[in-house]
Amino acid sequence: MDPVTDPMPPGARIKLYRKRRGLTQDVCAQLKGCSIGAWRKWESGERSVNSLADWIEIARILNVRDLHRLTGQPLGVMPDDPAEHESVRPLRAAITAYAPAVDQAPQLDELRAAVRLAWTGWYQSRQRYTYTAPVLPDLVHAARATVATLDGNERRDAQRATADLYLLVRAYAKRLGANDIAVIAADRALNASYEADDPAYRAASAWNMGQVLSNRGHTEESVDLCQQAIADLQRTAGTDPVRLSVLGGLHLLLSIQYARLRDERRTLDILDRADELARRTGETEHHFIFFGPTNVQIHRAAAVLELSRPAEALRIGERVDVDRSPSIERRHSHLTHLARAYATKREDLAAITMLLRADRESPEESALNLLMRSTVRELLTRETPTTRPDLRVLADRVGVV
Repeated sequence: MDPVTDPMPPGARIKLYRKRRGLTQDVCAQLKGCSIGAWRKWESGERSVNSLADWIEIARILNVRDLHRLTGQPLGVMPDDPAEHESVRPLRAAITAYAPAVDQAPQLDELRAAVRLAWTGWYQSRQRYTYTAPVLPDLVHAARATVATLDGNERRDAQRATADLYLLVRAYAKRLGANDIAVIAADRALNASYEADDPAYRAASAWNMGQVLSNRGHTEESVDLCQQAIADLQRTAGTDPVRLSVLGGLHLLLSIQYARLRDERRTLDILDRADELARRTGETEHHFIFFGPTNVQIHRAAAVLELSRPAEALRIGERVDVDRSPSIERRHSHLTHLARAYATKREDLAAITMLLRADRESPEESALNLLMRSTVRELLTRETPTTRPDLRVLADRVGVV
């Protein structure tokens, strides 16, 4: 396995062809349907283009017919979209089925317990994909069947459990790149929360939908949704720890969106508000949203990195006791962001150390994480005899060749 080196990196090539076409970064971002911050980071090399589909669309915008000329890499070593995970098809079939396929609808208590168990495996198991994949389709069928058999308060309780389930389906589908399922799941969670007539569930489902919008590059829409949900929840939150925790989660999501819009003032203001909420709640998990001082600092580091300040992101991120977070995804994400910051500063040994720590948290997550894969790919282009042994083992493990 030999990495391909190129005197002009892909980001510089994007910038070159953009200028040749006489386009601004803002126009290109609008044509691509992404934030201008994302386009800037592609050009500066702070962020790698992570999928072949994105490269094709960038090439179309810049009127470049030969992808090799744009990327500087043969097609075989370009970022590629992994084949659809084997668990996606049965999950899609369950979520789009005309009617639930169950012999007998489970009792409400059984449904609640099954959803809680699935969530626990998702955020605590190092093999969370292996654990979660086989249970989700049956749970989707079961939830739909249970809701159909109930009315009144029991039906509203069943809708709460259903909203919790669709929060998990969205998170799972997002990590596998099954964006069609993630959108459907987020919409159904929001509908279930309205049926339940519960402000906290409604806000949690709005957070869920905001994550989908953010992941698809619809940053402004995610901002609008977060702002509306925050305003709605603030009217009823009072001192309720559950609602305060969800309110904090919405603030953290909003901070990342403002950072992507390059609005530093609003980013830091929202993070300061989240800090205030975290001091009131402590470390919490409600509606499967983790919130507290640890997660605020994790998001502060991530937001500063989005603002193109890797040194400050490292100063903040290195002080976070990430082991205090019970979520494997949060720990893995934080360590991967630290690796990205180190790689941006060309401190490759430190970057590899962080990637290896993240990989120990969840090898399955590493193999599917686009930021992990793109960072490894970048480090391979400038490997040294010192970094080569660990880096190539990691590259092989996450499928970057």
